[in-house]
Order: sequence, then C-alpha cells, then structure tokens
Amino acid sequence: MSVFRELIIVLAILVLAKTDFPLEIEEPLILSNTADENYRVPEDLDPIHFEIEITPYFEATSDREAFTFDGIVTITLKAVKDDITSLIIQENVRDIISVSVVDVAGQDVPLNTEKEYERIREYHFLKINLKDGISLFKSNIYKVTIKYVGNINETPLSRGVFRGSYRDDNGKLHWYAGSHLQPTNSRQAFPCFDEPGFKSTFDIIINRPAHFTDTFSNMRIKSNPTVGDRVREVFHTTPRMSAYLVTFHISEEFKVIADNDNYNASYRIIARPNADDQGGYALQVGPPLTKWLQEYFGIDYYKMAENMKNDQIASPDWASGATENWGLVSYRELRLLYKEGETNALDKMNIGTITAHELAHKWFGNLITCRWWDNVWINEGFASYFEYFAMAGIDKSTELDSQFNILALQGALSTDSSASTRALEHTVNSPAQVTGHFTGISYTKGASFLLMLKHFVGEATFKKALNYFLLDRAYEHAVPSHLFSSFAKAVQEDNAINSFLNIAEIMRYWVEQPGYPVINVNVNTDTGLMTVTQERFFISSSANQTGQVWPLPLTYTTGRDINWDNLKSSIVMTKDSIQIQKPPGHEWVIFNVQQKGFYRVNYDSHTWEMNADALKSSSKTPIHRLNKAQIVDDVFALMRSGRLSWQLGFKVLDFLKEDTDYYSWYPAISGFSWIRNRFLHLPETLKAFDEILFEFLKAVIDDVGFDVKDDEPLTRTLHRFYLLSFACSIGHLACIRDSVTKYKALMTSGTSVNPNLRRHVFCQGVLNGGFAEWQFLQQRRLKSNNQADQVAMLRSLGCTTNAQAVQAYLEMILSDDLKAQDSVNAFTFLYIGSRSNTKPALEFIKNRLEDVRRKVVLPAWFDSVLSNLASYAPEEVLKDMEQWLSDESILGRQVGLSAIASARSNMKWGSDQAETILKATRGSAVTASASVLLLLVSSLALLFR
Repeated sequence: MSVFRELIIVLAILVLAKTDFPLEIEEPLILSNTADENYRVPEDLDPIHFEIEITPYFEATSDREAFTFDGIVTITLKAVKDDITSLIIQENVRDIISVSVVDVAGQDVPLNTEKEYERIREYHFLKINLKDGISLFKSNIYKVTIKYVGNINETPLSRGVFRGSYRDDNGKLHWYAGSHLQPTNSRQAFPCFDEPGFKSTFDIIINRPAHFTDTFSNMRIKSNPTVGDRVREVFHTTPRMSAYLVTFHISEEFKVIADNDNYNASYRIIARPNADDQGGYALQVGPPLTKWLQEYFGIDYYKMAENMKNDQIASPDWASGATENWGLVSYRELRLLYKEGETNALDKMNIGTITAHELAHKWFGNLITCRWWDNVWINEGFASYFEYFAMAGIDKSTELDSQFNILALQGALSTDSSASTRALEHTVNSPAQVTGHFTGISYTKGASFLLMLKHFVGEATFKKALNYFLLDRAYEHAVPSHLFSSFAKAVQEDNAINSFLNIAEIMRYWVEQPGYPVINVNVNTDTGLMTVTQERFFISSSANQTGQVWPLPLTYTTGRDINWDNLKSSIVMTKDSIQIQKPPGHEWVIFNVQQKGFYRVNYDSHTWEMNADALKSSSKTPIHRLNKAQIVDDVFALMRSGRLSWQLGFKVLDFLKEDTDYYSWYPAISGFSWIRNRFLHLPETLKAFDEILFEFLKAVIDDVGFDVKDDEPLTRTLHRFYLLSFACSIGHLACIRDSVTKYKALMTSGTSVNPNLRRHVFCQGVLNGGFAEWQFLQQRRLKSNNQADQVAMLRSLGCTTNAQAVQAYLEMILSDDLKAQDSVNAFTFLYIGSRSNTKPALEFIKNRLEDVRRKVVLPAWFDSVLSNLASYAPEEVLKDMEQWLSDESILGRQVGLSAIASARSNMKWGSDQAETILKATRGSAVTASASVLLLLVSSLALLFR
C-alpha cells in the first residue's frame, strides 16, 4: 500500500519534506509498554469462506437513511479446538440486526436466549454466545450468518465503505461508494476476522441501483440478473486472501478508459467518464511491469486464481496514494491519471513507481501476507523496493535504480537516526498502533535493507530466495523466519557468501534491531592500514550509545585502484572494530561504493581533505555520482550530529560550487534548507547565508537554465524542477524575475507554462502579485480536470501574502471546492508560502475550530495542522498559540505544545550555531572570491594587450 506514507503529507511534498519543513516531521510514534493483545481475536476459529452481500442506499427511502447499506455476511469456518462456547469476530458496523449459527448439516446451533451476542465496542468485537451446554467441536465446519447495517462514510479518511464525488462536464454532482479496508477497516464493511493472518476466499454480491453502471470488484462479474429496481451482481470467487483486500466500487458512470484488450491477461484503467483521455500512460507502464515482475518472481500473476484480472481504478477521493486490493487496485487520481501538458514529470514518474509498488504487492502482500502488522515491512518493504527497480527494469531512462538512493535510501537514513526510531519488526496491537507502523521505516528502510541484501548475496541468489519464499508461503501468512529460511536455502545452494557467515542471523539482526551504524575510517597513509570502527548513528549528539554491532557488508575503492562497479562485499564487519590493509600512500578512500549499504561513513580529517580534493578535481578523477550524493548527505548528517566540524564539512561540500549533477544537488538542497530554516528568525544571518548559497547555486543554475528542453533526460527535468523551486524560494533574483515574467504572460496572453516549471512560476507569480493574481490561479484550479495539476496549483495558491487572498484561501480549505484528503496539505502549503501566514491561519483555526476539525476528519490530521503551524511560526505567533493551548479542553493541545517547544529548540539551535556556520561557509566563499579575483585580473590583462 503506497501510502500510509501519505497519511499526513501527500506524496507530492514528501519528496521535498526535508526541504519544506523547518522541523523533522515524523509519523506519529505510538509505543506500548505492554503488548495489549485484547485487540486481537482468539485463534480458535479458522475462516474458510465468506459470502458478502451489500445493498447500498445513496438516497433515503421510507425505512433507510441515505448513505447507509444493508449487509448480509455468511462465514464458513472451522473450529480448531474443542469446547468453544462463544465465537468472537471483529465488527465496527452501524447496527447488528440478527445472528445465526448452523453446523455442516445445516442444523441450527442454539444460541444463548438471554444474550445471543454482545458488541464489545472498545475492541470492535462481536461475541456470539452459544446456549449453555453447547460447544463447537474441533475440525467441524460451521456457518455464521449476520445481518447488519453499515455506514457509507462521509469521506475516505474514515476508510471502510465511503462516499466520494465528482462533477461532470455540466457541473452536476455524482456520488459513488468505494471501499478502503486496509489495515483494520474490513470490520466497517462486514463482520469478519480483520487480521492479515486469517485468509479466506470471498464471494461478493452487490445489489446496485439499476441505473448505475456495472460495479467493479476484485473479480469479474459471474451473473447480474435484474431484481426489481436493482441489479444483483454476483462476482467470481476470489483467491484465498486476507479480508483487508476485499474491495468494490459502486457508481453511476465510472467506466474503463484504457484497456489492453487481452482477456486472458487483462489490464484496464477505470475512472470517471470525463477523465477518459488520462489513462494512456498508466496503461503504457502497467502490462510491462506485470510481465517484468512475473518473470522476476517466476510466478504468473494471471494464474494465481481462475478469472483473474488486473484492474486499476482512479478514485477522486482516496485516503492514501493507492491500495493493492487483489484484482482492483485503487488509486487517488493524481497517482494514476496523466494528462499531457498538465501533469508534471514528477507526478508522471510517481504514476509509474506507485503502479509498480501496487503490482509488486500482488506477490508480496496478496499472495503471501505478513502474519500480523508488526511485520508490515514484509508487505511494504518489498513493494517499496520494486517500485524503483521494476520501473527501472522496464524503462532505463527513468534512472530509478539510481534515484532510489536519493529518493528512498537517504530518507530512510534520516528517519532511522532518531533515538525514538523503531525496528522493522515492531510490536503493535490496537488499530492506532497498527496505523502508526505504516511509516518510512517499514517502507524505505525495508527497501534499503533489501538492496543491501541483494548486493551482499548477488542478484541471482536474491531472486532464487524470493521465489522459494513465495512458493513456500503462497496463499498463506508469513513471518520473518520464513524469509530467513528461504535465503539460507538459496545462499547454501549457490555458495553465495563465506561459509562461516549465517545469512539468517545477519537478516534477523537487521530486522529486529532499530537504527543503523556509522563507520569511522582512520587511514594510516604510511602503512596503508585502515582501522574501521562502527557504532550506532544518532542525529542527536547527546544520545547515549547502545553498544549495538551490526553484521555489516563493506565495500570501498581508492584513488590508486578505482573500481565503482565492485558492489559485492568481500568484507563483512561482525565486530565493532576491524582492520583492512591497502597499499600505503596519500590517496582518497571512499567506502560504501554507490551507497548500496545502509550505513553512514566518517573519515579521519586527512582522508576527508583528500576526498574533498578529489571531489573538486572530479573532471580528472571522476567520483561516482551516487557516491557524491552519499558524501553530501553524510556530511550534512555528520555535521548536525557533531561528528564532523562545520569547517571541514563545508570544505568537502565546496565542490558543489562547480558540480551541476542532479544526484549531488538533491541532498544538497535538503541539507542547505535544513540549516536555512533554523535561521528564519535571524534576518541578518539568513541574508548572509543566502548570499553564500547564491554562490553555490551559480554554476548549476547556469547549467540547467530556466526552460525545459525537448527530449531532455527525466533526471534533468527533475533537477531543474527541484533546483528552481529552491532558488526562487530563497530569493534568487534571476529565478524570481523569470517566474514573474512567465506568470504575467500566462495571465495577459494565455502563454502556457510548462508543467515542470509551474511549481516555482505559479508560486512566485502569486507571491509577487496581489489578489487578482491569486484569484486568477484559483479560477484556473477550479476549471482544471486533472487532479495532479489541481494539487500543484493548490500548493502555489498558498504562496500568497496578500491579506484578502490569505482569507479567501483559508475559507477555500473549508469549502466543498477542496476535498478533505487535501485539507492538511492546504494548511501546510500556506505555512510554506510565508511564515507571516501563520498568524492569520492561527486566528482562523481558533475561530473556526470545529469546522477545521470536521474538515480534516481524523484527530491525527488535526494534530498535524497544529504541529506544522508551530513549525513555521515566528515567536509572536508561538506565544499566541501557547496561550490559546493553555485551555485544557482543546483536543490536540499536547501535540501543539510539544511542537511549540520543538520550534523554539530549533530557533535556539540556529542562534547558537549561526556564527560558527557562517564562518565555515564564508571560509569556502573567501577561497571562491580569490579565484574570481584572479579570473578578473586575467580578463583585464587580455583587454589591455
């Protein structure tokens, strides 16, 4: 599932989260001191098969409320022990109408006449009580039938069965009903065993209104007779799967907008009818991705069950990025629909990666499923890995196998460096804890661990191990030990690693331990002896060391013997200190070749200086672009953690003044922004730092220019996209002038702005204009028919500082013109636009508190509104916010107060470090200025010849 990672901040801004946010915004961490398993159902029943019948009501009738549904579920189950006197399943529906139990012969199993069932609402349990003296017998089959009423929730943020809407070309509003059941919301759709380890087959029946179009579900429709004013749609039986993978979509008009016309290997794109020109790219990448994954895993998707299909549906309303329901993957529209001339390259790339992510789930998540959500990384880590490498497999031009380092691995290193991080395997029980475990740790650290593992054992062995794992656990649940065993078998067969190493124990350590190591490399240039030590890396310099020692595959290369392609480690560090011999001499040394390992690297001062010289002269001694990216990311992290001085760190980073590569600059923008955001309360310091940043930016902006070139590589387009957004945001005059010129041309003469320039052009046009400029873009957003384009404009609308526009923007957030799923982002875009916007935003939230709560729906999302506000607020707004939150009746106040304390801590850090950092950065600036002076002298000499 793509995106619980979008639970707080949509994927569109996650890519630049480190740039955009002054504070490290982490997913909420929900820890429990005790493993409260009261939320888990007893494992004394094995569900074999479900029949689910749903009758939806979009309008009120004489005896039914609008946006409810009647449900009947019949569960065929087996008792796995004797003397069961009560049956406990999970439910969170509106009303239970009746419950009955029969045995395999169809005879009633008597229920307790005084209390046939109990609804234990705290734990979402339905307890069915048998008559005194009656019990179930081990291995016997029973059927439980429950009639109930469910809600079609107001927004998808509540998950379960929800209602969404869209307007047709005539402005008419159309409702539809969808289901979003992951991870603990099947119980809202039907009483069930709502845990991933329980697997069953499902027959789904939908009684839709006759004037609606065909319903879409996991499987194809088997029969659809008309019964009165409804059509009874009976679907083919699903594969054996977890309840959270059940899905259906009931609507008036949704249709197939793109189709590969291959019944036996069907791949279709489904959407609202007025988006019928936006499915081409999703269809272009989907079938090749399916084929690539089938060949890689050695298992044919279309043979996983009879009548298997592969539909992808674009939902205007969706709580996350996408969800991997078997046979019908559901996406938020901007993650599936592409419109030429409107969708930018980043969103187009994300359509590919999220499609690959969801398709990879067909094997990792659907065919095999984590036993319980404490190991959700088994589902999400693999899907996150293949979203990059499968897309790179079908389209090398995306460079996604290389982009993985800067878009995923480095983000995982950042997330995993706090003292409060969790291990890949982490105990969760309550629904809130489960949701809290769908984080960057499960996704990107899981994927980064797999990348390191692949290069450690070799790709052939890696593929073999995955095939063994999938075949062994097909249609079953899995725990890490199953994966470890499959790798042990493949590694032994291929003799893939040294025989004294235990691959299972190596994997177990990485799965069960939080954090990761930093290695410290000390080189004796006289003897060539390199002493390498490891310890856990913490971003905080005050964190206490833990004594952890990771089994760590190492790679390195040197100036004397350059090899950027030797990615298979011959050295595995199993102690906290080892020695490695190389030839003596003064030469640069770089560990973690192409950054395939999940660790950071620090060097002794002299080696850092030689590495810095090598980076500066990289035209003569080319350093691999991924290692340049690694060094930039490591240096910023090492400086922040106090392991590397600012002076030496910026000496290493000085090469950026000449470097123009995307891979170097992506982490550089994040690192510079992190520092800069801590100077926002210090105007003079900020001005001085920005002037230094302009020096860093000169060569790279000259290289990429202000316009998109035809047929340029994707990474160059992305490079400009990120770079100019950063440059304009910090006041780069040429960037701002170009943007304002382009925006005025759009307003006055309709001159189109390339989608890959719109983020900074629209933002600067609004920022440097008045209410008319804001209103122009708002009208353009309302008329747009592409969700990615709409979100891009929403972001830019937040750039305004015009008082009238700010108020209009805030009112717009609460209006029907903005979907609830975009509400938290909308607030954040306003804070990003200008710190000054936090003052009117706070007043608005205070005055419209209940309206804001209602719009963002989820308490965790309201917490994000408060915490993000504090992240950007100046001290005067923090004081006002603190005074307001002194009222103990305000829900979320502790989150807000904690965010205020963090914001002040960041300001203090900036004040304490300002002089040191400016001195360090000016050191490199002085050197550059001297070079510029020499150039000017030479030029004058030529003039006077």
